[in-house]
Amino acid sequence: MAAGENHTCALRGDGRVECWGTNDQGQLDLPRDARFQQITSGWRFSCGIRTDGTLNCWGRNNHQQADPPEGTFQAVDAGWDHACALSGTTAICWGRTANERATPPSDIDFKAIGAGAEHSCGLTVDGDLVCWGENDNGRANSRRGPFRALAVGIAHTCALDGEGQSTCQGENSAGQSEPPATVFVNVSAGSDHTCGTLGSGHVECWGGQRDEVDRTTTSPAGRLTAVSAGWFSSCALTSQGHVACWSGRQRPIPPSPYGRLAFANITPHHRFSQPTEVLRWPEGGLVIAEKTGTIELLSPDATRSTLVDMTKSVYATNQERGLLSVAIDPRFEDYSYLYLFYTVDDPNSSDSAFTRLSRMPIVDSRPVPDQELTILQFERVEDAGFHYGGAIRFGPDGMLYLGIGDAVCFQCSQSLDNLNGKIIRIDVRDATVESPYSVPADNPLLGSAEARPEIWAYGLRNPWRMAFDSETGKLWVGDVGQLGYEEISIPTAGANLGWPFMEGAVCFHDVDSNENALPLYGIAVTDILPCEETGQFTEPIITYEHTENCAVVAGMVYRGSAIPWLKGTYLFGDFCSGKVWALDGDAEIGWRMIEIADLDDPLSSFATDADGEVLVVTFGAPLRRLVEAAPDDTSSVTQAPAWTILTTASSFDTYQDSGRP
Repeated sequence: MAAGENHTCALRGDGRVECWGTNDQGQLDLPRDARFQQITSGWRFSCGIRTDGTLNCWGRNNHQQADPPEGTFQAVDAGWDHACALSGTTAICWGRTANERATPPSDIDFKAIGAGAEHSCGLTVDGDLVCWGENDNGRANSRRGPFRALAVGIAHTCALDGEGQSTCQGENSAGQSEPPATVFVNVSAGSDHTCGTLGSGHVECWGGQRDEVDRTTTSPAGRLTAVSAGWFSSCALTSQGHVACWSGRQRPIPPSPYGRLAFANITPHHRFSQPTEVLRWPEGGLVIAEKTGTIELLSPDATRSTLVDMTKSVYATNQERGLLSVAIDPRFEDYSYLYLFYTVDDPNSSDSAFTRLSRMPIVDSRPVPDQELTILQFERVEDAGFHYGGAIRFGPDGMLYLGIGDAVCFQCSQSLDNLNGKIIRIDVRDATVESPYSVPADNPLLGSAEARPEIWAYGLRNPWRMAFDSETGKLWVGDVGQLGYEEISIPTAGANLGWPFMEGAVCFHDVDSNENALPLYGIAVTDILPCEETGQFTEPIITYEHTENCAVVAGMVYRGSAIPWLKGTYLFGDFCSGKVWALDGDAEIGWRMIEIADLDDPLSSFATDADGEVLVVTFGAPLRRLVEAAPDDTSSVTQAPAWTILTTASSFDTYQDSGRP
């Protein structure tokens, strides 16, 4: 991998290169048909040595740094706005020439080359360090060797001697030039930190305290074979041929249009028709809820049995009605109940339904339907057979949260006198027939004469799935869009997510074709206030356009251990396209979504097994677990890429994507 100022590139085993990040200077516009043997990235540009030895560069070119010389080369390194390469033992530099940074000595034979911000260095064939260009703080001092490896950072230089001891010089404001007394296999110098790989396969970093952010945080578990120190992050190559990154501010994931995950079939002898929810059974195994109303138990020995049959109570149609969600209180020993959310036939209408939240006790490992208690039931303000939402989730506070759709009632999401288009929060721990739930005293709208006290957040269209992060306690919600955008949000108590004034992060009026779609709701455009007149909304953290997609399926933050590079990222997918994405970043630096897998079947939900690993739930298919595919695995539905070369130049890796796909 080669980390640049605001982009990163990585080299696959077959010589193809993948780049990601910001593309304001064409730094992602590499020659797609080229095959490379080495790559390097600098300040908004990158270079690579093709398999025939010739150079290619792309990206920022204000000093002709992306116009490499002709000839064949064995090594290349990109700096701030210049680059250097070795043709045989001759050093050749190009790009900006100020401070003589691109003017190497012509009478010295080199075996290694490096470029920084305003200086460059090389190792002679005898192993001596020779530098040229800016020499503030001694960054360009020459040293007698012998040295066997070289790493040039923005304003400091490090070299490894024959025993693997690191010597550094130059800028030391963050301790980047004070290496530990450790034996390293290789070393990489970034902006304000330096990292080295040990023979044990571990990585050790030093320095790295820019803007009060530590970029030397613990590296990923497992054996690592090489390391690249960037601007705000560090990345390493695992022994399995995958890239793992870490930092105090970001954890960038290399993109892969070919996928990075495979699907392990955990029910080879069982397919499920329209599963809407899968959850862990407290006594072992998995519970699978079908839209039609059956709830099955898949035992640890793969035995399949009906746990409870609700088909006579559940009103399921070929629209979105049916058994939408099931849940078990995480405090099962004290509250042994199965909770259900489903549509119920309205006896007074041939095409309408109630929505019911209920629970039934679990006795002797079996739910007891005869003792089902209705917690909440309400008739839809309008019922077109769609937008029921449906996700029962218990929060870290012990309260029950339920996401409810707008029932195709365009005005309902902003009206606080009903529960459509809302996330509600209620206390069901001491439910009785007379008092099936209570409203927590800290609910945000409690005490408002105009609002239902159960409301926790509003302004949603159809929150089909949501989940709490087990470590941070944040609630991640996926809201299905209309014609333009799908969205993922992290609402807080009292948040207004904007529907129908906003679709995603865009004013509803500005979404193509929405104006023509309004008659479907019986609404005139003049009935929708301009966005600027509606106050402040909680915008989504990320959106994506419809194209081949149609409905977001929210997942969860990965907290498993089988896929270390995925840990801490948020996973979600789309019902129609079957694509699965990882969402990485934070509110400060922005968010980006990376496609990591692609399914052949309609995706309906995500779940976790007993080990915390992610299960994907799809219509008409077995249950499958997301797994890390071996680099040479060609039989998986989705194959992981094998990154075989990890290189770094001056490594100015900062990531400031807007998060917009």
